[in-house]
Amino acid sequence: MLFSHDPHHDGSPDYVTLDGNRARLRVRVPGGADAVYANVVEDGESGLVEGELEHTTDGVSWFSVHIPVQAVVTSYRFAIVRERRYTWLNQAGAHDHEVTDDGNFRLVNAPNPPSWVPGTTVYQIFPDRFARDDDSLGPLADHPDWAVPRAWDDEPAGFGPAAPGEYFGGTLEGVRRHLDHLAELGAQVVYLTPFFPARSTHRYDASSFTEVDPLLGGDAALRALTREAHARGMKVMGDLTTNHTGDEHEWFLAAQADPDSEEAGYYYFDEHPDDYVSWLNVRSLPKLDYSSAALRERVYGADDSVLVDRLGGEEGLDGWRIDVANMTGRLGAQDVNHEVSGEIASRMREAAPQAWLLAEHFYDAGPDTRHDGWHGVMNYAGFTRPVWAWLNTGPEGVRYAATHTSAPLPSSGAAEAVRAMRTTNAGLPWRVRTHSVNALSTHDSARFRTVVGDPVRQTVGVAAQATLPGVPFVFAGDEIGLEGRDGENSRRTMPWHRPEDWDREVLASHRRLLALHRELPALQSGGLRWLDAGEHHMTFLRTLGEQVVLVHLTDGPHGGRITTPGELDAADFEVVASEGRAQVRLDEKVELSAEGPGYVVAVGTRA
Repeated sequence: MLFSHDPHHDGSPDYVTLDGNRARLRVRVPGGADAVYANVVEDGESGLVEGELEHTTDGVSWFSVHIPVQAVVTSYRFAIVRERRYTWLNQAGAHDHEVTDDGNFRLVNAPNPPSWVPGTTVYQIFPDRFARDDDSLGPLADHPDWAVPRAWDDEPAGFGPAAPGEYFGGTLEGVRRHLDHLAELGAQVVYLTPFFPARSTHRYDASSFTEVDPLLGGDAALRALTREAHARGMKVMGDLTTNHTGDEHEWFLAAQADPDSEEAGYYYFDEHPDDYVSWLNVRSLPKLDYSSAALRERVYGADDSVLVDRLGGEEGLDGWRIDVANMTGRLGAQDVNHEVSGEIASRMREAAPQAWLLAEHFYDAGPDTRHDGWHGVMNYAGFTRPVWAWLNTGPEGVRYAATHTSAPLPSSGAAEAVRAMRTTNAGLPWRVRTHSVNALSTHDSARFRTVVGDPVRQTVGVAAQATLPGVPFVFAGDEIGLEGRDGENSRRTMPWHRPEDWDREVLASHRRLLALHRELPALQSGGLRWLDAGEHHMTFLRTLGEQVVLVHLTDGPHGGRITTPGELDAADFEVVASEGRAQVRLDEKVELSAEGPGYVVAVGTRA
């Protein structure tokens, strides 16, 4: 599946320049064209704006089109005309047939998200399983009544009624004690799953938003952690559930006690006090009703609201990951999700202009990101699932998220994964994609190592994670080869006292690839141009200014493809990282091949 002869445009600085209320859009057209038009949607009506030829080099023509920028979102695609035939170009690629507006390129006309995000790496920590205050290993005698104490080396049982109560005793002081490990890995954002008091170790059933759970060390431990992280140049992100609270939350208890209370309006009661709406019918998670203006004030509107109170400063958070963001403000005919996410984004800008707002979104996030709202999403649909489906060779029974069926097996391999990524990411504005995360595993999924069953294939996934648009996202333990068959069983403890069990080669690969992402601007904010994909390989370019990065990922043998440096718009390539059995020959011609799984990353200069 060759893409190198397709016309190309993306939302990166090489292709989009904003000047007040106008935008200059550039299109790369191999073989030239008779004309190039931008199809712009304004007030629901499409119109064509003709472009002009900039120059032609090595058989490639560059066109530019100047279009007006709309008030909130500018939606556009291109019509490329050759001898009375039209090729439509949108974010999903080039098409020889009519397409809808859904895959259009989109410019969001709103203050930019934090500039530091595309260059960073996130390290996710499930506090109960990361590290204790000390090096003890046995079950903790001091524990709450809901908890089932476990020894540090025990394996989590997996999905089941006992899973939320499995208590291993990790703390925020334990996280602070091991910041050296994160620094050596190259992680720059410490993302903590919820730290509020609750009746579970996942803590998504918060009983209060006013304090840090004493089991984790309380507010003093969080302040000490953020203070030291900031001193090291790291950032700290919290996890906030805007969709629901726990049924022991002080708001919900007040709501049940008095149907006329302000808090009663925070929830959906079918019949007060015990018949209420909950998240996916889980009764311990009553759902919040954002038709209540008072609720909005307490969650994000007021200066002492849950969202705002902990942001900024030496001891404050640098962002929030919003749990169940896709369901927040939605129930049946009621849908205020975009309104709420827009208000949250606005409040975060006021309180902490450089704070990151990341949304959990398991499926098609496009429609929820085409406005001034979430900065980015957890891109399960546009990264995690396609990479899993390509590289999965794990045993039957390895489950994706909470499904009761095995993870998908490859069909047409890498080529299908590329189609999936192009299709799903077509719905995201470019700036949202660069502020979204590329996760191979999370606390809600099986471990990637178990999915692929092989350290080299795991490394290929890490290479994709570090080189495709988006922020690398590492679930604690992935970097040393931890395994897990589902979202509960994967929440395993870090074996700090068993360094002999660490996969040192996989750890070295993480360090090498995360360093590349940190060091190469094109891997952070550069455009993405696909070159080739087949059953066992995918090859693409990331470009920014004079820098061109060639990435070749493989999971098995494939024949060589020979192209010319002119097709790459660059010369003087040098291999900067490679592992496994992928091969790239870089001289007067470029040959890409492999005898087995591996990757190659090469850096060149724009010709």
